[in-house]
Amino acid sequence: MKKLIMCLLALSFTAAVAQDAPIIQKDFQTIIGYTRKLEIDKILDMTYPPMFKLMPKEQMSAMAKGVLTGMGIKTIYEEVPVGLKLSPLKKLSNATICLGKYNQSMILESTQPSLVDMIAKAKMKDNTIEKLAPGKVRIKGTNYLLAIKDANTNGTWKYLRYDDEDVETNAKILPKEISTNVALMKAALK
Repeated sequence: MKKLIMCLLALSFTAAVAQDAPIIQKDFQTIIGYTRKLEIDKILDMTYPPMFKLMPKEQMSAMAKGVLTGMGIKTIYEEVPVGLKLSPLKKLSNATICLGKYNQSMILESTQPSLVDMIAKAKMKDNTIEKLAPGKVRIKGTNYLLAIKDANTNGTWKYLRYDDEDVETNAKILPKEISTNVALMKAALK
């Protein structure tokens, strides 16, 4: 009887994984599309809710929009092969997670060359920065997005940026078990 129950549980998890993988794949594509169109509020609607404990959603939206327009920065997302790779889904004690890796390229333009020079000197582990002209740089590289389903998401998938630049912020909102497993997933996706 015990073996039968274990088999049924394994089959139900396998069936759930089979249903979840296409949802995650579609959601990743949707988020990438929203990012290219700079649809900040739609991205935030798909964001992992504990992120808003650090900063309210409305404030995060206003700040993101303000940075993009207020500093005279124009952002253009280039069409590049996304090359989306997903890790296998991982069931943890209180969550299920999946990590996605994809390519992205954007051009930042500004009427303030000193601002662009400052961006050009930034150190980014997963991206390269190329100065194209005074006031214009390209940031190109690999980005990571974490899919999470847990008590905070009401049984739906929500997402969180997981680039190296986001590690400190993510450590404030993610349980240690998730952070540890995502680090392993990221190493496997390299």
